[in-house]
Amino acid sequence: MSIARILQIIGIILVLEALYFGIAKDSMKMEVVFLFIGGMIFYVGRIFEKRSK
Repeated sequence: MSIARILQIIGIILVLEALYFGIAKDSMKMEVVFLFIGGMIFYVGRIFEKRSK
């Protein structure tokens, strides 16, 4: 498994964690922070994936 794929999986997990914070914990601030971090990690994984092709 490549580093790009691992970064994408971590990004998706963080986005799911953001949804949990938004729904269960009712914390909009943490939800937005986790969404941003997860999205950026996923995007970095996409960039690495494109470079390796």
